Amino acid sequence: MRLVLMNFGKDIQATQDEKYDFVISVASGQLDFQQIVTWIKQRTTNK
Repeated sequence: MRLVLMNFGKDIQATQDEKYDFVISVASGQLDFQQIVTWIKQRTTNK
């Protein structure tokens, strides 16, 4: 996901712990699609 964002001049601004927790939450099914989209939108910035 990050590589795709970077191809469009974007990046994720989050700590390593936040990114880790996000990946674990997605993988374990704790987040639905809309929650995933919201998390990404809130942390995406122009590079």
